[in-house]
Amino acid sequence: MREALMIAGPPALEGLYEAPDAIIRGSAVVSHPHPLYGGTMVQPVVHHVAKACRRAGLATIRFNFRGVGTSHGDFSGTEEWEDIRAAADVAVQRADGGRPLVLAGYSFGARMSALAALKGVHADALILVAFPMMWEHLIPDAFDRLGEFAGPVLSICGRHDDIAPPAEVESFFHARGLQPETVVIGGTDHFFYDRHEALEAAVEGFLSRRLPLTEVSGERKA
Repeated sequence: MREALMIAGPPALEGLYEAPDAIIRGSAVVSHPHPLYGGTMVQPVVHHVAKACRRAGLATIRFNFRGVGTSHGDFSGTEEWEDIRAAADVAVQRADGGRPLVLAGYSFGARMSALAALKGVHADALILVAFPMMWEHLIPDAFDRLGEFAGPVLSICGRHDDIAPPAEVESFFHARGLQPETVVIGGTDHFFYDRHEALEAAVEGFLSRRLPLTEVSGERKA
C-alpha cells in the first residue's frame, strides 16, 4: 500500500506512507537531507533507505520538512526535529501503538533524527546516514547526551565523504558515549552514487540483526 498524506501540524507536512509486501512488523520514519540544498522525501538515498526498511518488515513514512514541497511553514535549521515527532506520531497511530519504531535520516535528516531522539521522541533504533560534520545552525553541544540513547544505532558513511568523513563521524559519536554499528561504503562520497545496493544491504542487515520485530498489524500491501 502506498498513500499520500498530510501530517497534522503545525506546520502541516506533506508525507508518503508505504507498507511492506508482507506483515507489518514495525514502523520507520525516514528523513531527507538539507531543505536549502534540494533535499526532499524523494531524494534517492531516502528512497533506498525506506525501501530497505520495508524489506525488513517496517512500514515507512517519508515526509517533506517544513517549507519543502507542499509542506507548510519555513525552514528553521533547529526545530525540524518537531516535524519528525509529528511523523512518528502518525507512524505509531498507523501501527495501533505497536513497536518498534525506527528513526532514520540522511545528512541533515540524520542530524534531526538524532536530535528528535534526544528531545523525547521514543525510538527503538536509529539509522544515521552520512551524519554531517559541518555546523550551520545547531552547535555540536546539542548532541552531548547522545550516548544516553539506549537502542541500537547504525551509522553509515561513504569512504570519500568530505561532509561526513567516516573517522570524524566515528570520533564525534564516541566522544559522546555512543558506540554505533558503523558501516563505511567504499567507492563513494556523501551522495552514494552507484552504491545504493550496498546502502540497502547495510540497513536491512542491521535491522535483521539488531531490532526485535514482532507482528503489529495484519495489513498487507495491495
